[in-house]
Amino acid sequence: MMTYEELLKAWRAEKEAEGLARLPEDFYKRVAELVSALRTSLKMADTRALRTRLTQAELDNVLKMVKDIFWWRLDKVLKALTSGQPLDPADLTPEERALLGPLEDAFTSARKFLEGLLRGELRKPTSPAQAATAAAEVSAQEAAPSGGRPRLMLVRILADVPALVGADMKVHGPFKRGDVAFIPVENALGLIRKGLAAEVELREGA
Repeated sequence: MMTYEELLKAWRAEKEAEGLARLPEDFYKRVAELVSALRTSLKMADTRALRTRLTQAELDNVLKMVKDIFWWRLDKVLKALTSGQPLDPADLTPEERALLGPLEDAFTSARKFLEGLLRGELRKPTSPAQAATAAAEVSAQEAAPSGGRPRLMLVRILADVPALVGADMKVHGPFKRGDVAFIPVENALGLIRKGLAAEVELREGA
């Protein structure tokens, strides 16, 4: 469980950082545990006691810092996406990667729509979900060449990933952050879209 002092340190770091401050992978999990512990303590305490009033004040401060950190980070992400900067998955927690991945896709689609307008073209907007479905269909076709065996892609894992059943019906993983592995293209693209992996390019003579 996170301590009040650790949360305060993270709050100060996020406030002072121009970009996203680096948070531990389990930051939000530990924050939730802290909030839960404080709320539980209040339920069991005498509302007239000084200790209870101090706990309530601590909870109020914790909630304010958590909201500040979350909205500051979202604001920084929006500014980065508006300026066309890609998100670095390493700068995000697993929860943020899940929440903001679709947002990044939406901004990419919006920029393409605007670029078309500036060329005098009107492109029919495609939602991130539709684009992901189309990409999955293409990758599924590409993943099964004439031999019927799925192609593999070399990826670097950006966050801990549990074991998964690949398109080749084999179990791959679990993987730790920093691992490099060959997995079926369909699964690799899925992890890449979620910000959980990055393709590793193989160069001749390397």
